[in-house]
Amino acid sequence: MPLSKKEILFCILNGFLIGIANLIPGVSGGTFALILGLYDRLITAITSLRLETIKISFALLFGFLKPEIRNRFVEEMKRIDFWFLVFLGMGLLLSVITGAKLIQYLLQNHPDATLALFIGLILPSLAVPYKLIEKHSVTVWLFLIPGVLLTIIPSFFMGESTGSENPFIAFFTGMVAISAMILPGISGSYIMLVLGEYQIVIGKLSNILHLDSIVFLAAFAMGCLLGLLIFTHVVKWLFQKYKSHTMTFLLGLILGSFFILWPFKDYKAGQTIVGRSGEVKRDIQIATAKNTLPQSAEEASVPFAATILGVVLGLGLNRLEKLKEE
Repeated sequence: MPLSKKEILFCILNGFLIGIANLIPGVSGGTFALILGLYDRLITAITSLRLETIKISFALLFGFLKPEIRNRFVEEMKRIDFWFLVFLGMGLLLSVITGAKLIQYLLQNHPDATLALFIGLILPSLAVPYKLIEKHSVTVWLFLIPGVLLTIIPSFFMGESTGSENPFIAFFTGMVAISAMILPGISGSYIMLVLGEYQIVIGKLSNILHLDSIVFLAAFAMGCLLGLLIFTHVVKWLFQKYKSHTMTFLLGLILGSFFILWPFKDYKAGQTIVGRSGEVKRDIQIATAKNTLPQSAEEASVPFAATILGVVLGLGLNRLEKLKEE
């Protein structure tokens, strides 16, 4: 069933917000997919992809004129929620094209206000995953604790590992990193930093035409693909069997991300990681900076105002989501 114009607009908007979230330290795309109410649908769509989908798509290339092949392709696209993925992907691409430079500028020049804005933006949206928790027993709410800890603990170990250029390590890193990116509140780049592979991957991308770089990045990409296919099925199974426990855990991941988003930091103490173009990776520098307390009311005033603005925008975002359902 094709999407309506309203659904297309909201898919693009949601994809844009998810893409922007990936650019902010402490906020993963999974965070916004969850607070926008898209997480379950996205996981379902990804896990619907199978070998048969590829076969049917190739069959269309060679048998487009045959009605039965076209009809089979249309039915398969409906089954995998194809147009939802397409328009969500368009929003993601749009965010990279239009939002990356802006976010980079804001993180470079106004990191405290930018982080505070996203805290405010997320706060009212926590109601969305909360409503999806069907059971409210003590056992269920205990799953909040490992979610919070899993987000916070890696920040204490960033960069301590030396890493390796072994393709098998690259494959493993890809599997773990992509799995982390699916989870709300956890950034795949931070997991790579903990494993000591972040700078190595950046270096390989900078010398992508070298044979050793091709082998390394191919192993990394294969790990990402396998991790995506396996982990999304694990998440889907958990949703089906233990929805309340899983949702509470995911809520804990988002709450834990506030530790990374805390706007008062010793930014100079963060790690200096150089990107492909020679620029300092500001998001990594912020994520590895030590949290501090504001030294004066004046220092706290701008982040406080940014948080309030974020809350207002978050409430507006929730209102938009309700309009989509009407």
